[in-house]
Amino acid sequence: MTATDRDRRERLTALGKVLRTSVMVPTDTYITHDIPLLLTRLSQVPASGTKREE
Repeated sequence: MTATDRDRRERLTALGKVLRTSVMVPTDTYITHDIPLLLTRLSQVPASGTKREE
């Protein structure tokens, strides 16, 4: 594993931890009710290496 791969994996792990602590998932409803919101939010995240157009 190269240093670049290791850095990417560490960043992905850190991002996962932040998302798990910052996004509250309701426990009293089915997750399927939140999928449209999740997809909407994910579509707003720019792809890696691209700039967001406004």
